[in-house]
Formats: sequence, C-alpha cells, structure tokens
Amino acid sequence: MKVFAISSAGFVLLMLLIGLADEARDKNIGPDIVIQLIPYLIPKALMFAMPATCLFSVCVVFGRMAAENELTAIAAMGLPKSVVVMPAIILAFVLSLFAVWLNDISFAWSYWGVQRVVNTSMDKIIYGVLEQEGSFRTKDFSIEVAGVNERELIQPTLTLNSSKNQGVRATAASATLEANPDRHSVLFTMYNGYVDAEGKASYRFDDYEQHEIALKSPDQVAKAFDEPGHLYLNQIGDAVKKQSEGIDQMTRDDAVVAATQWISGDMVGLTSAAWPKRTKELDDAVYRHHRLHVVPHRRWANGFSCLAFAVIGIPVAMKLKAGNFATTFGICFLPILFVYYPLFMVGLNGAKQMTLPAYGAWLGNVACLVIGGFLLIGELRK
Repeated sequence: MKVFAISSAGFVLLMLLIGLADEARDKNIGPDIVIQLIPYLIPKALMFAMPATCLFSVCVVFGRMAAENELTAIAAMGLPKSVVVMPAIILAFVLSLFAVWLNDISFAWSYWGVQRVVNTSMDKIIYGVLEQEGSFRTKDFSIEVAGVNERELIQPTLTLNSSKNQGVRATAASATLEANPDRHSVLFTMYNGYVDAEGKASYRFDDYEQHEIALKSPDQVAKAFDEPGHLYLNQIGDAVKKQSEGIDQMTRDDAVVAATQWISGDMVGLTSAAWPKRTKELDDAVYRHHRLHVVPHRRWANGFSCLAFAVIGIPVAMKLKAGNFATTFGICFLPILFVYYPLFMVGLNGAKQMTLPAYGAWLGNVACLVIGGFLLIGELRK
C-alpha cells in the first residue's frame, strides 16, 4: 500500500499534467481556465494511472521479496507462498472495483464538467485567440479584428457560414462577446457598423446590433447528450429499455407504411428516397442499442485491468528475483504494451463495430489473466 500510494502520486501528477496540456492545446485555453479543469481531470488521470501503478507496486514488492529470499524463507517455514500472494490479489481486486467507479466518473461527470467549464469560458477563449492571432475561425463563422482592448474588439468583421445565415458579413467600429453556456452560443454585440447578406439585404446601424452565434447546433447538443459513452452506468439500463422500445416502434411504423403502399399500389412511394432515410434511422438506432451494451463491458474491463496486471506482475517478479524493480517492471510492461493493449483495442473496436459481441472488450483482460494465471500457479507450486 505504501509503494502504491507513493507511485500513484507520481503517476497521477504526470497524467494530470499531460491531460491539462492536451486540453490547453486543443481548446486554446489559458492558465485561468486550465486551473478550473483540474477537479474534472483528476479522475481521468487516476483512471489511466491505476493499472500501471498496480503493476509497478507488485513488481517492486515481490521483486524485492524474491531477491532477498523472503519467499524462500516462507517456504522453508512450511507455509505456502499464497500467504503473501493472496493479500496482493485481494487488494488488486478491490482497486479494480474502485477503478470501475473512476471510469464511470471520468466518462460521464468529468466529460460534462470539462464541457461546462469550456462553454462558460468560451468568450474568454475567443478573446484570447483574437488577441494572439487576430482571427478566430470555425466552419460556421469567423471573426477578424484589428485589435483587442480588454473586452472591446476593435474594428471586428463577423462572417457567418452556417446554412441559416450563409454569406452574412458584418463589420463594426467595435464589439463585445458574452458566452451563453445554457444555449451553447456566444452573444456578439456590434456598435456602429454595416451588415451585408451577399447583396440580398444591406443596411447600416449607428447604435448597436446583436448576433447570437451558435457554437453547437441543437442536433449536435442532443447527440452529445444521447452519446452512450457519456452516460453513467446506472443510466444504461433505462437507456437500453428506451432504445429497445424505440426500435420496436420504428419497425412497426415501417411495416405499416410498407404494407399501406403495397395494398394501395403506391410503387412510387415504395421506391422513393424516403425509404433509405428510414432504413438509416433504424440502423442508427440498432447501432446505438449495441453501443449501450458495450459501454458497461468497456468500463468494467478498463477497471479490472488492475487485477489483470497484478496477476501478470506477481509471478514474473517472483521468477526474476531482481532487486532492480525497473528491470522487472520493464519486462512485465513490454508484453502488456504489445499484447494487452492491442487485444483490448481489437476487442473494443470489434464490439463497437458489431463484428464482435459486446463482451469483446474483455479480450485483453482474459489474455492477461490466462497467461498470468498459469505463471502464478507454476510459481506457487514451487
């Protein structure tokens, strides 16, 4: 436990720094916003660090015990080696349960927490990018400025490229931005400017004009909330039931429409472009139903990698009898890196793409437990 606690602190700090750097780079956020992300990224850092930390701990402890002949002394006393192995296995099992909870928190609570912080600070993010680069661009809109004076944009030009406001271009003497996280938008207030909608309508305003710029469409927001990967485990059961009912209703509706068209002789309707759309909607619903079954297996498999790694690490450390824990850890981690993770990704991707059952996410864990189990039994029998 001492080795695990000390090594966890180092691994978590490293993972946290990597996570914060990735978020800062991907979302162009400054230190003040990055600090707000720390509570939400700690569970994710722990989630990634715990399996490696568990492996490191058993390599250190059992490698040292084997090198100093403590295991030999235990055997000489007539005691089985399992008296020191089983407590470590039990602790790894308990840690795996905790890791499952961390996975649940990371994929749901942490994800939405990061999104909430970013949405609330979106105006600060845009201000920061404009101040550094003079422009901010997305596929739906772009903002160009001559300069930034605190929260005032100097000579801004706003160009809208969304389907609703295609080609709308507005220029002004100055403007301000204000985030609206509830509506996933920013309010762009322009003062003393000119609006041109590709020649369809042009006008000048002397006071001010406001444009609400959507950062995400309603469909994108709804899709994010329905994404199986961001649901809590206790929400999966109700979601599966609701999705099954929806699929049954869609199947019945399609059958009724098809039967009506056949009976009425509506050959045009049977061959219309509406049917590919209806078929795609049904396929998407079936795919989401399958994804909902995959999510619990993925999170439980992720969590129980702690137990799988411990079962591999203990017999290898006992066999090598190396006091240098780095050697033992390296010898254990390389096969895990080249065997466990590829198998885990193959199983998970196969489960997601419906080429494997939902429990395909356990492929890497089963491989490690089988190999580690044989090695452990062999060491305990010596």
